[in-house]
Amino acid sequence: MELERFFIWQDWPAEKQKLFFAALVAAWALVLFMIWSGLHESQLSAGRVAMQSKQNYSKTVPLVEQLKAGESSRGALVDREPMTAAQQVIRDLGLDTRLTSLRPLQAGSNTGQGVQVILEALNLPEIVFLMRDFNVRGGLRVSTFTINHRLDTPDLADVQIILVR
Repeated sequence: MELERFFIWQDWPAEKQKLFFAALVAAWALVLFMIWSGLHESQLSAGRVAMQSKQNYSKTVPLVEQLKAGESSRGALVDREPMTAAQQVIRDLGLDTRLTSLRPLQAGSNTGQGVQVILEALNLPEIVFLMRDFNVRGGLRVSTFTINHRLDTPDLADVQIILVR
């Protein structure tokens, strides 16, 4: 093998050699640009994923805190009378202004110790929290649940609940 003919461009004219090396530099620059753009796009994508994860985390933190608070107060009112436990749950949720009636069940009923609660103008999250707290904190079981939509405000409802222990 001859060392003079080691490179293929040695026999080419000077203009073709210049064009070849210019194309080689342009191809090298294009490869570097493609590598850089791929890395840059992956960095931007990772930033978007991190931002989305932070937003999801910030949405779930309050729910977890509520669950922890509910777990820590589990059965806190079990030792009280059903009427006292129901009053405390309603008061703690701030629904005492919408309480229409709270009375013990008739002595002749076969459901045991219990209470009838009637509340007005509740939205769905308030009803869910109320039912959860009756069960978790008060140890009360729902025997009967009646919900009526309000005609004046369709987003709200009146509820009648019979709770027993």
